[in-house]
Amino acid sequence: MKKLKLIAVALWACLSFNAFAIEGIQITVPSTNAVLSWPSDTSESYLIQHRHALTDTDGWQTVADQYPPDYSGTNITYFTDTNTVDFGYTLNTTNIGTGSTGSMPGGTNMVTFTNIGTAVPGQGFYQVVRDGVHLVGISNDMVLTGVVKIPVELGNGSGSVSTMSLTENETPIGNSLQTVPLSDPHYLTVNTTLLANGSHDIYGTAQWDDTNGGLWQADSPVATVTVSNEVSFENFMGNFGELDDTLLIRATSAHTNTDWQVDVYDSTYSYVGSFTGHADDGDIYVVWNLEDYYGVYHTNDNFFVCEVSTEYVDPPTPPIYKITDPWSGNGAWAEAMQHAWDGAIDRDTLYEELNGFANIPSSMGASTFPPKDDDRPHALTFGAENPEDDSDWALFRTAIYNPLSRNLVYFGHGGQNGLGYNPTTTNRFITATEIANTLHTIPAGQTNRHAYRFVFVDACSTALGKMPEAFGIIHKEDVQGIDYINSSTRFATYVGWPKDKYIGILDGAYINYDHVNFIQHVQFEMIYYGNSIKQAIRNASHYSDTYGEFGEESMKVFGYWDLSIGAYNN
Repeated sequence: MKKLKLIAVALWACLSFNAFAIEGIQITVPSTNAVLSWPSDTSESYLIQHRHALTDTDGWQTVADQYPPDYSGTNITYFTDTNTVDFGYTLNTTNIGTGSTGSMPGGTNMVTFTNIGTAVPGQGFYQVVRDGVHLVGISNDMVLTGVVKIPVELGNGSGSVSTMSLTENETPIGNSLQTVPLSDPHYLTVNTTLLANGSHDIYGTAQWDDTNGGLWQADSPVATVTVSNEVSFENFMGNFGELDDTLLIRATSAHTNTDWQVDVYDSTYSYVGSFTGHADDGDIYVVWNLEDYYGVYHTNDNFFVCEVSTEYVDPPTPPIYKITDPWSGNGAWAEAMQHAWDGAIDRDTLYEELNGFANIPSSMGASTFPPKDDDRPHALTFGAENPEDDSDWALFRTAIYNPLSRNLVYFGHGGQNGLGYNPTTTNRFITATEIANTLHTIPAGQTNRHAYRFVFVDACSTALGKMPEAFGIIHKEDVQGIDYINSSTRFATYVGWPKDKYIGILDGAYINYDHVNFIQHVQFEMIYYGNSIKQAIRNASHYSDTYGEFGEESMKVFGYWDLSIGAYNN
């Protein structure tokens, strides 16, 4: 017979007692069974986990996942863990931790048993979590302003959480993206001043990875909220000075007809000077050549901060960092194709889908790293059973960090957190964190920054994480060309998928020709018709052989939408 358990119930999948708990959870112990009950909703399912002690190195063990809610109308769901308790003990309940956020009190109720027999009591803990992602305390018609901290409830029976963000239209918003290590308890801190005022359909997004390369992604229910800030920075340019000595200060006033003043401070927080003006449409737009009132040029400062004043408010801007990123020649191309579908019929057609991009560098006098495999991008091995070593991945990793590389084309497995199949197989997985650290793009303001011009990643959900920032590209759609020019920064574009996609069908027996055709048409539109990347994606979605599976929003384009195949590559 199993040992008696100390039983506790918490809502959060974390070790902290300061957790967000379901109100009204009950535990009863009839005979040898432990019976859990909690208020439930028919739109939800539940993850139930157990551990013997909070200090267990094995962590939580899943007892049940996707457990259905009550459908009888009582809105109380019951779960019975059978034969888990030695009968012959009296029940005592003690609260061993409390905490609260808004209307969702936290805490962990410890249930102990007094020994009235001869057996030695055991111990244990339960937690019940709603499956998927849920934003706690966020509901329709809420008004969000300034910086908000949103509790997040996460539940999944497999893998560990690697990323989470607040999302709108399949794009992380408000600087909310988090990667491991995540906050504990889970919160998303969102600067709403980075969003435009008005209505936003927001939801939480999270991804779980397991040790076998499995990926799970979930979204919370959508909430329609209103963002309201007197001054916002949705078109903010956080860098300057890559190409010349100009800086762009841009803000938006909620009062469209207003006088404004911008006070500028240097990297020692000393006052430099001010600009004044009047906005008829709310757009505050200042281009500064770094010359102060006394004729002194502030070209040695590595960042500036500003204060925007209107008749109604005077908020500070985020820092604006000077970047130096010299190119020593034409931007080279790092290209790779993961051969992960060798069992599919007509796999060669799949492995040739990026040949258009692969043949572009030589026509422009640019290098390709690693060397091509005939007309194909460099082949990456897949699978532990593959007899080759990891040298192909090592070559690709070196190519990404080559000082000449300014363009990346990749096909294969991937996710929000990097390129490859299994994040735990570090020799064959390149994380976004590693890329950012090596290219010196995160945090902002590093002097040895190495940013990319064009990144095209044909891999699952690679538009959801911090991959654009890792390559030094603005994680915002449709950044205007004039803003790049006035901030003296290079045009740059990142392209990725906001969702998982299907490469093989019928258990991988056949390739997905619609996908291949779509990717090939994107290249055809750019190379032969000279279209920009965004226009190429629009046009590619209209070809008949994509069968309507793809639209102009199928792939996300962050940064400059009008970048063409070879523009600004020197």
